[in-house]
Formats: sequence, structure tokens, C-alpha cells
Amino acid sequence: MHKPHRWLLLALVSLAVSAGWAPAQASTLLDRNLSAAPFSLTPEASAPPEFGRCIKTTGGAYKDSGCTEAGAGEKSFEWYAAFGSSRPLEKTGFSNVLKEATVASLETVEKATVVCEGESSTGHYTGNKTIGGVVLTFSKCAAFGAQCHSEGATEGTIVTHTLEGTLGVEELAAEPVNYQIGEDLYPPGHTGPVASFTCSGLGVTITGSVISHVAANSMKLMTQIKTKATAGKQKPESFVGEPTDVLISQIEEGSPEQGGETLTTIQTNEEKVEVNSVV
Repeated sequence: MHKPHRWLLLALVSLAVSAGWAPAQASTLLDRNLSAAPFSLTPEASAPPEFGRCIKTTGGAYKDSGCTEAGAGEKSFEWYAAFGSSRPLEKTGFSNVLKEATVASLETVEKATVVCEGESSTGHYTGNKTIGGVVLTFSKCAAFGAQCHSEGATEGTIVTHTLEGTLGVEELAAEPVNYQIGEDLYPPGHTGPVASFTCSGLGVTITGSVISHVAANSMKLMTQIKTKATAGKQKPESFVGEPTDVLISQIEEGSPEQGGETLTTIQTNEEKVEVNSVV
């Protein structure tokens, strides 16, 4: 008789992570293909994508304002990595809010859905491929007429633990400029919970991660972060050549199960930042 509550928990659990965002914990429910050989085209850790800035300068190595086309020209630009370059980021913070006139929706593999009317988050860039200090808050979350909450939060409000993330390639193309880029969010060191909370008196723990699509090759102060799922399956479920990378939820001592979310947030950086898939 607890099945409706179980669906509610699975749905709200996955919504406790957003805007996309780390490798799932080991689970007998999912085939992670950990023993499979990596795909031959997997980008190396030192390869693009990376965060940084494309700045107009005399004698720059790039023709375009996205620093994707090499060659000097009348208008020259140079790429400066976010960290360790001669012109690193001066302001590293960012914040996210749910896109206006949209909702955050979650569908589990059990075909249950949940809707949250609000979302906000903050974080900062920590490296040329990484972000950290990310905390997400979902509000007005409801399904089956019930609400959930994190410890110390009001009803309907779920607050994640502090998370970190990294850039990766979602999909390859003929040229790196056309690669689809994602941002993966997960607990520090890929260990511990993403979030812990209760629904109708039942304890819920969520582990793993979720990948969100990010726009590449254009320096912006504001940008969209998109997270997509169909029938409880995240799109994508992994970076190119890497193991399955999804959200896993567990209610009390029950079996872990997979969920996927659809969400669009507007990210505002403290200064203009680009995700470059070429440099």
C-alpha cells in the first residue's frame, strides 16, 4: 500500500539535484559496464572542453570571438584559461534560477512524475574544467498531494548537500567546434549523498550524478543550463567513452532505482565566461 509514496519519493529525490549534474554509486540495479574498454575517442583530461575567456587583442591566435578558428586577422582574439593563464578569471561566482514560465519535472523509470515550481543555486568555478561549492534549493515540490523536505527546511523544500562538477563531451562531431558539451554534478570525490531528506516520514537518500547540457564557444554573462530526461532515463546518461552516470535514489532500506529530470535554469556569472570545446 506504500507504492504511491515510493513513486513520490523516487521523483522528488532526483529533483534534489539540478541543472544538470556525477558518476552514480555502485548499484545492482544498473549495468554500468565498468569492465568495458573505454571508447577510443574519449577526450583526455588535459584536452578541451575548458572554462575561460576569449579576449580581443593585438596578435591573437584566433580570428573569431569564440576562439575556435585559428589564424591571425584584422580582428585577433586570444584564449585565456579560467585558471593558470596570464589573464585568469577575476570573479569566479555564479548563480542559477529556474527559467521563467517553466517548471522542473521528474519522471522515474516507474513512470511517476513530480513538479517543482521553483529552483535556485549558487556555486563558483574552481578550475579550468571544474565547479564547486554548488548548493541547489528546490521549492514548491509536489506529487500525489504530498510534500518532502530536507532537515531544517520548510515543507516542499529540498536542499542538496554541497556539490562539485566537471565538464565533459556529451556527443562527438566531425569537428570539435560542434561537440556537444555537458556539465556533470556530483558529491565531492564521487562519494556520499547528493541529498538526504524525508517524505511522509520515510527517509530518502540520493547518490550518483546528473549531466546537463551547456552552451559552448561563446563568452556570456548569462547562459542556459538544460537537463533532459525521457521515461526516467537521463539524456545523456554518460560522457563519451565513460561509464553510465545517473541519479540513484534509495528509500529507507529499499532497492536503489534510477530517475531522470527535465529542467532549464538561467545561469548568471559574475563576469563573462566561455566553455570552449576547441582550445
